[in-house]
Amino acid sequence: MDNQQHAQHLGGLIGNLQSLEISIRLTLAQRPGSPAQGMYGDDFRNAPVGTLVPVSDLSSYASLRELINAFNGSFSPTPPLDLSLVTLRDALAHGRVFAGPSEEEFRIVKFEKPAKGATEVAVEYSAVMTEAWFIDNKAKVRAAMETVARVWPTL
Repeated sequence: MDNQQHAQHLGGLIGNLQSLEISIRLTLAQRPGSPAQGMYGDDFRNAPVGTLVPVSDLSSYASLRELINAFNGSFSPTPPLDLSLVTLRDALAHGRVFAGPSEEEFRIVKFEKPAKGATEVAVEYSAVMTEAWFIDNKAKVRAAMETVARVWPTL
């Protein structure tokens, strides 16, 4: 896989993860009693900086882990959304990418947050970003997006 293919796969995977997060947020926001029920992206897209909006699933600082847990708890989907997607997203957001093991590949490594005063830190995630790795992970994210989409008719 050359550098351009790597970049295209990386962009696709990050885009899919962003789409998954907003689809979870939009779905959670439609629950009865939500201050954002009936609101969608159009309600925020052109809001000028400084515009006040209700605190809701759309505007909260909830992490992807919190969103997945809330979605699974609220809708009991089959299959439930997989929390390993959080590990993947965190690796992409906070990991380090190194060349290798071959000239055509990259490895992504994420370290745990070290304890205060620690002199060592554990590797939390490590994977070679092969084409197969990208294809597999994009498929996992798409499957999660399909799970979220199946909830919409029930709202």
